[in-house]
Amino acid sequence: MTHMTHPYSRKLDNLDLIEGFLRDVVRYEDYDDNNLLTKIKSGEAELKNYDNNSSTLNSTTHRSRKYKEANSRWKLRAQIVNELYTLKREDDDDKIELLIGGALPNGILQSEKQAYIVIGLPASGKSNISNQIADHFGAVILDSDFAKRKLPEFKDNPAGASLVHEESDKLIFGFDPATLPDGFLSLFECCSENGDNIVIPKIGHNHRSINKLATSLERFGYQVHLILVSLDRRLATKRAINRFKETGRYVPLSLIFDGYGNDPILTFYRLKDGILIDKQEFISFGKISTDVPKGQKPKIIYKTDNSPVTIFE
Repeated sequence: MTHMTHPYSRKLDNLDLIEGFLRDVVRYEDYDDNNLLTKIKSGEAELKNYDNNSSTLNSTTHRSRKYKEANSRWKLRAQIVNELYTLKREDDDDKIELLIGGALPNGILQSEKQAYIVIGLPASGKSNISNQIADHFGAVILDSDFAKRKLPEFKDNPAGASLVHEESDKLIFGFDPATLPDGFLSLFECCSENGDNIVIPKIGHNHRSINKLATSLERFGYQVHLILVSLDRRLATKRAINRFKETGRYVPLSLIFDGYGNDPILTFYRLKDGILIDKQEFISFGKISTDVPKGQKPKIIYKTDNSPVTIFE
C-alpha cells in the first residue's frame, strides 16, 4: 500500500538490518530479542504482499465473503457510519468493533462549529490527546482508525490495517460522489450538517494537505485550531515497538523514524509562521510535548489565545 511506504524509509527485511536499527538508531533496550526481531521481519514481509489493487475500497480480492458484493458492502458502510455517529467512544480504541463503540464524546455533543486538527507521529500519544480534547469540547472524533476496526478485514488479515486504509478514510471524509448510493453520508458529512464540533487526528507529514483540510473546513463554517503533539522520533519509534509487542499491530518502524520523522513539527511551524502558505486558515495554535512519565499531563510548549491546549494546564 502506498501509505505504508516512503521514499526515505530504510529496508528492514532481514534480522541483521532490524537488529542494527534497533540497537544503533532507535537505541532500543531489547534490541537482540530474537522473538521481537522475527515478528518485525514478518510484519515487514506481510506489508509487501499487498499493493494498491488489493485495497478493500475497490477490490473484492481480500474482502470478507459476507460483505464482498457492492450491495452488502454499502449496507456495511452505512452501518459503520451510523454506529460511529450514534455511539459513545470506548475508553480503549482496541475495544472498537462492529456493533461496539462509536466516535461521540463521553459527554454532551456540542454544535459550535469548532474543528480541532491534532497532528503528531504514530505512537506519540495523539489519540489520547484527541480523546481528551473531544470530551472537553464535546466533539466527534473523525479518526479513520475507528472505522478500520469496524471493517472485518482489519482483524482477519495480518496486514489488515493496510487493506482497509483507503476505505476507512472514505467512511470518515467521504467517497467519490459518482459512486455513492442515494442518501449515504460520511461521518464528516453527518457532523457538518449539524455543525458538530470535531477533532481530526492526522500525522501532518505534509503542511499543504493540512492547510487544504483547514480551508475546506472553513468553507463549511468551521473555526479551525491546530494542535501539535510533539515527541522525538526515536521515542515515538520505541513506543511503537512496545505497542506492537502488546497488540500485534505492526506499523513500519522506518516509516515513523525516517519517513515521517520531524515532518509534523515542520508542518506546525510552517503553518504557524505562514511559510509557503498564501492564506492562514487557523484561529489558534498549540504545541504540547508527551515526553513525560506515564500518567502525567503533557507539557504545554506553546499556545496562542483560544488554543484548546489550555485544558492541560
